[in-house]
Amino acid sequence: MSDELRYERHAFVFITVILFPLLAVMLVGGLGFVIWISQMIFGPPVYTAG
Repeated sequence: MSDELRYERHAFVFITVILFPLLAVMLVGGLGFVIWISQMIFGPPVYTAG
């Protein structure tokens, strides 16, 4: 039982300390890259007064 508990604790620490922050950075960076590339292709957003 203690081996299973130790495995679960290590998995939890890995997920919360390494995996989720890394996925968050990748998601935000990927979204920023997609927006940057789309603005290079289609131009920046244009706001009209109205």
